[in-house]
Amino acid sequence: MPNPKDIRSLMLPHMLDAVPYAAVDPPSVLAARAGLAEDDIAKLDANENPYGPSPKVAEALASYKGYHIYPDPQQRRIREALAAYAGTTPDRIVAGVGSDELIDLLLRLFVAPGDRVIDCVPTFGMYASFVSVVGGELVSVPRTKTFDVDIEAIRKEARQGAKVIFLASPNNPSGNLLSEATLRQLLSLDLLVVVDEAYYEFAGATLAHLIPQHSNLVVLRTFSKWAGLAGMRLGYGIMDPAVAERLMVIKPPYNLSVAAEIALLASLDDKALLLSRVQSIVAERDSLFARLRRIPGLVPLPSRANFILCRLAKGQGHRVYQELAKRGIFVRYYDTDLLRDYIRLSVGLPQQNKALVEALQMILS
Repeated sequence: MPNPKDIRSLMLPHMLDAVPYAAVDPPSVLAARAGLAEDDIAKLDANENPYGPSPKVAEALASYKGYHIYPDPQQRRIREALAAYAGTTPDRIVAGVGSDELIDLLLRLFVAPGDRVIDCVPTFGMYASFVSVVGGELVSVPRTKTFDVDIEAIRKEARQGAKVIFLASPNNPSGNLLSEATLRQLLSLDLLVVVDEAYYEFAGATLAHLIPQHSNLVVLRTFSKWAGLAGMRLGYGIMDPAVAERLMVIKPPYNLSVAAEIALLASLDDKALLLSRVQSIVAERDSLFARLRRIPGLVPLPSRANFILCRLAKGQGHRVYQELAKRGIFVRYYDTDLLRDYIRLSVGLPQQNKALVEALQMILS
């Protein structure tokens, strides 16, 4: 039997250097860290929906009798339902275990070891993680001071052979949208352009209508945020049929469980309720933003998502994060050069947001 030293020599070199995504801890771990009960903490670090899923999801899961049968590998009912919701056709839809799986599959389809992928930082960290897994070369292009993309820098990297670019709209963590004019410029380049619309329902804006005219555009979405199904892992992509056909070939045959399919269909059956909750979160986001603006030493950035990025005085980011955690309020802190003086606040229930504002006032007074 090989010893641990020998077994690593059999691993792919680029896998040994793969960078993990900085995921958040579950409520039980956070509560134990703060010395509180789970019901007494405010988990505002992962942009989860505080209202949870539609009640129809639990009802549908409880009544289903076919858990012993494999799910449909062709995702027929799922693709038809998602196409109707997204205003497209089933042959342009592929569903995944969260949009994360679709990011992974797209990279496997388009990126060979050594190929270059553009990442407009700061942004969602999963793009960089999956690029390292496939052995691609990550090209980090910093955003502007207002977190917009740098078109000229992207053009330069495209001319030097980059193959793919990932762009979140609204961007995570800054909350700003990618404009259609900017996207049209990017689509003229020799790149696969992946626009991640994880927060589409909160933004009320999409770029998916450009897909029929641009085969190099893919739009990703998720049920984690608007539908309160982060724990179910449900995402989908809208794309050119040729791309969808290949993704359906290379994905695991039964990638979505029957439970995930049931939850997805039940959510779409109750979309009126879920979208009304989205509007409540949007209203609460705008109210929270107004309250945050009145706190000295804190600068919230306008957001079109269900979170708000806040700038603090130099060196204050980690301190404020720790002080909030001591009070059982958990927000997102990024220990990176670009975001060290920021915290990201997920929009919670009104009472959670009230506790957050009061804690910040006390910490920064």
